[in-house]
Amino acid sequence: HLFRLVQLVVEHIMIYRYRVLVFRAVKGETVHLPCHSHSNNSELISVQWRKNRADDICKWIIGNIAGSLTRDCNPRFTFNRKSFTLSIENIQLSDSGNYSCETTRIVPPPSLHKIIVRPVLSLSCVKRPDGSPMILCSVEFYPDSLKQLWIRDGDVLNSSYSNKSFNGSFSQQSYLKLPPQTLNDTIYSCWVNHPSLNKPLVANLSSSVCYESEGKFRDITDFFFHCVIYCIYEQSVSPVGVSVTPEPVLHDPLQSEILYSTLGDHHPVPCSPAVVRSFA
Repeated sequence: HLFRLVQLVVEHIMIYRYRVLVFRAVKGETVHLPCHSHSNNSELISVQWRKNRADDICKWIIGNIAGSLTRDCNPRFTFNRKSFTLSIENIQLSDSGNYSCETTRIVPPPSLHKIIVRPVLSLSCVKRPDGSPMILCSVEFYPDSLKQLWIRDGDVLNSSYSNKSFNGSFSQQSYLKLPPQTLNDTIYSCWVNHPSLNKPLVANLSSSVCYESEGKFRDITDFFFHCVIYCIYEQSVSPVGVSVTPEPVLHDPLQSEILYSTLGDHHPVPCSPAVVRSFA
């Protein structure tokens, strides 16, 4: 029985130089060819075995988290994903040659994270300088791409006026003037759409809320006005204080009396002497 030696040369491709290992095997044996491996901390590693630097024998892409992503090896060739070793079973004379192992660390693309904050929408009742009621729709949002509408009973209304400001984020205030109060209650809606939303935001407000707040304000104003008028009136009719302390009554020996008045210029006014009669 003739044993034939099969010579395999394993090339470990490294930076700046090659490290060559020579393996001699007998036909029919199994040969294990080691490969220089990168650190296991790499997220993705590509391992490629070639023969004579041309024929691809085995190629794997390995991820530490997901495991083996792709793998493709020729028959009789087995790859160990932990040690990157290539095993050749039932080796033949035709397997002689130079085998190279290339490992490449695949750098993942930069991480990109996007935060989306939904706009903040609110409705409130306000007053114009003349006291007439209005509805204020306030919206805070970012970036600057907002569409806002006023809706009443399905009809789109024109805003009385609006303004927009920027202070790190955008803020828009839109005002809608209300008509004179009627018996019917009307629902007004502020409709807002923004790229950060899956669907538009809608806030509703009843007109009766604004009219009720207007009546409460008017009642408070009227009460305060009447209080001021009453105080002014009380001060204008208040009498001047007059002393009412009585003066003493003096009697002379003749039992005539003189009465003093505390009114007028405060001078004594003599009265006729009283006659005292005695009955025996």
